[in-house]
Amino acid sequence: MSNQTLLSSLCSVCNIKESKYKCPGCSARTCSLPCVKRHKQWAQCSGKRDPTKYVKKSQLATPAGIDHDYNFLSGIERDLEKSEKSVTEKGLDVGLNARPKGDQTQRMDYQLAAAGVKVIRAPKGMSRAKENKTHRSNNKNIIWTVEWIGEDKSRTLTQSSAVEPIYRVHPLFESTVLKKKRKREAEAPSNPESGPPQHAAKPTKQRDSSPQNDSISERQKPSPPMPDLLAPEAQETDDTRGEAPRPDPAHSDTPTDARYNFFLLRPRTSSSRRVLVPLTSSDTLGDALQGCTVEEFPTIYYFPSITPDLPAEFMLDEEYRREEGEQQREFEELMKDVDPAILKRLRDDGTSGKADEEVDSRKILDVLKQDLGVL
Repeated sequence: MSNQTLLSSLCSVCNIKESKYKCPGCSARTCSLPCVKRHKQWAQCSGKRDPTKYVKKSQLATPAGIDHDYNFLSGIERDLEKSEKSVTEKGLDVGLNARPKGDQTQRMDYQLAAAGVKVIRAPKGMSRAKENKTHRSNNKNIIWTVEWIGEDKSRTLTQSSAVEPIYRVHPLFESTVLKKKRKREAEAPSNPESGPPQHAAKPTKQRDSSPQNDSISERQKPSPPMPDLLAPEAQETDDTRGEAPRPDPAHSDTPTDARYNFFLLRPRTSSSRRVLVPLTSSDTLGDALQGCTVEEFPTIYYFPSITPDLPAEFMLDEEYRREEGEQQREFEELMKDVDPAILKRLRDDGTSGKADEEVDSRKILDVLKQDLGVL
């Protein structure tokens, strides 16, 4: 009897051999690797110890308890290292995205200010703030949300890189390229067919030997001028075979540069008309925005180059600055003879505003004129 193995010490899977292993998850006893795999499959057991399982205090200060805690903490460290390595390899900027929204906005404002662009933030919850998806790409370039408004008031939002020229990020640039590509593909089949009439005119001696040639020549008789018309085209195709291939419209700057004029909207001005800053289409978006102010993201108007003047609701930035200068000079002249009591009343009305806000000089000028009896 002493040589017989106890039933409790036998493998719980095969019940033949003596158990050698104990499952950390459910304490099941097994004798070999096949039995371990069979146990996990049958019992749907992960084979891992549950770190949340209750452990008696007396079992904590034991070598097994310490090993369990050490292995648990080591596993967390390994998972963190794997995650950091994966983020580094994929080039993801998880650290920036994991920060609170306010911190992320402040960081983005700092980066945009370093690029020479002042951003006026819209109140939270406004549609313009929700539409703003401006961010930095993996290669550290600024990807702007750009609002494009055409002559017909059509509005389009795009995600445009700051290192791309304005004409290339224009929403109609892609459609223009596609149209030219379709036109080129449609004209391509006609070019090879323009050559055969010359070759078909040469074998005139074989007219009697083949009835098919007779029918072909008869069909060609009613239109004798065709070979003369097609000959220049065939000559052009022969000449262009030795030339370099035509440039891709996507890399052709001249047609798109000449189609539209681009203007950046200057936000929050004292004028009743929209103030536009002219842009050079060949400049990159980042260079065009340098030194400018935008509200959340830039708004660019585009008009056909054949348009002689801007619509009446718009004015150029140069004209706006000239009017502002004249009003400022008139304002300063009136301020020389102003009663201090009037200035105190203006301050009490809150017209001075904050230091970083633009003062509405037109309103102050109208009030001063009324008080001085100019009007």
